[in-house]
Amino acid sequence: MTRETERLVEVAAMIGQRLNSAVQDVVPPEAHAHLLNAQRELLTALFLIYEHQMGARRAEPRARKARTTSRKPRPRVQRIEIE
Repeated sequence: MTRETERLVEVAAMIGQRLNSAVQDVVPPEAHAHLLNAQRELLTALFLIYEHQMGARRAEPRARKARTTSRKPRPRVQRIEIE
């Protein structure tokens, strides 16, 4: 994990703690558990997207230097078919 990612995790954890304490008084306990799970899933998705984007940006300059033919560059984002 990069230092940037660690800082993002710390900030997200702090925001999550503050939201949880604010919501705890208003939301019933059953719903609170669902909100915590949803928050965890959202943060996981955001960090995966961030790490993927950072990896794609770091690898991009090396790929351009290695390419000597005039091939069409691959799109950075590709559609994945889901059944």
